[in-house]
Amino acid sequence: MGEIGGNKILLEDHDIRIFVDFGMSFARREVFYGDFLGLRIANGLGDFLEMGLIPDLKGLYRDDLLATVARKPEVPEFDAVILSHAHLNHSSYISFLNEKIPVYCGETCLLILQALQEAGSRSLESELIDFRKRPIIDRKAPPVQREFRTFRTGQKLRIGSLEIEPVHVDHSIPGNYGFIIHTTEGAVVYTSDVRMHGTKPEMTRDFVERAKESEPIALVSEGTRINLGKTGESEGKVLHVSSRR
Repeated sequence: MGEIGGNKILLEDHDIRIFVDFGMSFARREVFYGDFLGLRIANGLGDFLEMGLIPDLKGLYRDDLLATVARKPEVPEFDAVILSHAHLNHSSYISFLNEKIPVYCGETCLLILQALQEAGSRSLESELIDFRKRPIIDRKAPPVQREFRTFRTGQKLRIGSLEIEPVHVDHSIPGNYGFIIHTTEGAVVYTSDVRMHGTKPEMTRDFVERAKESEPIALVSEGTRINLGKTGESEGKVLHVSSRR
């Protein structure tokens, strides 16, 4: 609450447990780190758990990272992580997750995550697609691959008792989805980052209509600029002004 992103939304339906997004909290991270003070990577999960940067939950994290905090391997107790889009405040900390927990995301989201990892340096916070077990003893050993399952608008996902309907939503990054999650108690709607002033507002309107039709019992919304009727701001206006300079 009180910030944009850093999303880690746990949804439980009987014995099914999923996370919707698993991102980095920029605001919380900057409380402890920044400029010349960085995370102690050799400390593995220690700093992240101690500073509350990730939730301390059993059956969630990689065995090699659990060993860095003197924990034994744990059987995964979560069925999936579903990513709305590739911004790091929604996706970055999948790098810590047990590789047996499948990650669902849009096709475009996966391409962006692959590009981010290939273009950046490898660290605990950037091993999105695959990871090297810590401590790294043999640098020639192949990395451990994560299991990704991709989707597109119009497809429905089935995870145990949950039926999940991803619907495209306009945002500043391609491949962003909101979700209509049909539980045994009714529909839960997650908007992801949502806006109406971008280049494809019709996508957001499409999501709103589908969400309305589902008659949700709960709405989880993240959007700071859903209504700019009073200001008249838009990406089209920005482009027009920029082209005149």
